[in-house]
Formats: sequence, structure tokens, C-alpha cells
Amino acid sequence: MNVFSVCVKRSVIAFITLFCAWAQAEEKAIPAAPDPMASAGKVLIFLVLIILLIIALAWALSRLKGQGFVQSNGNIRVLESQTLGMKEKIAVIQVGHKQMVVGITPQQITHLADLDEPLEQSPQTGNVSFSELLKKAIRQ
Repeated sequence: MNVFSVCVKRSVIAFITLFCAWAQAEEKAIPAAPDPMASAGKVLIFLVLIILLIIALAWALSRLKGQGFVQSNGNIRVLESQTLGMKEKIAVIQVGHKQMVVGITPQQITHLADLDEPLEQSPQTGNVSFSELLKKAIRQ
């Protein structure tokens, strides 16, 4: 029994030592979690700025709608176009020396007619830079 009692005493001492070490670890100060309301103001400001940026870009894009950044100097050109609905429009295009009227929808482009008398063309200005388009959109 002597061996058994020595093992029990050592086990009890080890348990008490571990329990005391655990209790002291619990008493140490735990750093306080950051206050979520302290950073809420920054998050709200950035959210408002991003929403304003999206609105400004959407407005600028709607002002530039229908104006291409580069106009073609090739054999195919859109002379004029008129929007008929949300996704439909009619356009006069020139292919070589021939002018034709086409209907444009999201699904297809339909040839409507050939023009007997060509429309008068405005003088070509060549490629238009983005800065010129932006200045024109701001003036409107």
C-alpha cells in the first residue's frame, strides 16, 4: 500500500498545482475587444463615398451613351440613329457608297430599306479623344 499511497499523493499534488496555475491564468487581464461603434463611423463614410462614386460614374456613362469613343474611318459607318424604345433603334448606315436603313434590337439587325437619295453627311472629324467627349458631355 505504500506505493499506492505515494502515487495518490503525487497525483493530488500535481492536480492541485495544475488547478492553481489554471486559476492564475484566468485572473490575468484579457485585453478588451475593440468597440465596434468606434470604427462604424469610418465604415459609414467610406460606404457613402463609394455609393456617390457609383452614382457619379452612372451619370457620366448615361451622358456619354450613344457616343462612341472612336469613330470608324473605314467603309462601314453609322450616319444617324434614333432610339425607338428601351432596346430598339433605327439607324442609317453607309457601306461603301450605298446607304441603308436598318432596325436594331438586342436579338437581331434587320435591313429595312435602301436609300435612293443619300443623306447629307457632316464632315468627319476623325478619331475623337476621351477628353473631348468628356468636355462635350459636361457642356450639355
